[in-house]
Amino acid sequence: MSHITKVKTQLKDEQILRQALKKIGYHIQKGGIMAGGYISEKGKSVEIMATKKDCLIGFKRSANHYYEILADWQVQKKIRTEIIHEIFQTYSREKVIQMARLKGYSVIQNKTIQNDQIEIILRKVA
Repeated sequence: MSHITKVKTQLKDEQILRQALKKIGYHIQKGGIMAGGYISEKGKSVEIMATKKDCLIGFKRSANHYYEILADWQVQKKIRTEIIHEIFQTYSREKVIQMARLKGYSVIQNKTIQNDQIEIILRKVA
């Protein structure tokens, strides 16, 4: 039997989170209920629901204003760490690019290099 579990995160910016999820192929919808597998488990409401093939993930703001990831990890095709890593990495990349542009930089190059590291080359526009 499966059930919904939470993963605490440092994801705070809803716009960047939605943008990152779309970039890695998730269909986004606002709000919803994550249903658990246990009969005694009630559904958990979430602000964002993300679906990609057989993968369903919910995002709910916690008391400290960060998003928690809610999912039934026993049903996911990919393992939990791969899914979380992909979301965190894409979110981080999008957040860095957004902040750089706000400070007057333009993105010259944006790629993933060996060992899954991100390389972003910026140029200050005078």
